[in-house]
Amino acid sequence: MISSAQINDHTKLQASALFERAKIQTGSKMLAYRSVAKAIGVHHEWFRKYLRGYEGQGAKEPKATVYENIRAAYADFCNRVEQENREDEQRLQALRSDRRARGESISQQTDC
Repeated sequence: MISSAQINDHTKLQASALFERAKIQTGSKMLAYRSVAKAIGVHHEWFRKYLRGYEGQGAKEPKATVYENIRAAYADFCNRVEQENREDEQRLQALRSDRRARGESISQQTDC
């Protein structure tokens, strides 16, 4: 059986991943806190305290709906990353095919 502490730790890891991605995208910690907090339906100050581990200083353990919102946002994030990876792989395959085609046409021209 999984404990509430384990769920909280796992959820915090997911929230941290969302925050790190938002920080890269926005270029700002504060904008990242605001962006992720808005996506999961909490106040950005609470989210910052929760993520940094300030439970004793005003960031209470989240309600079940917040856990679910974080889980859903993280699932969406993972799906987007997987889609980006598939698109990158398709572009790479297209480049390889184009390169092979050019190589074949050059070798045909030099065989004369």
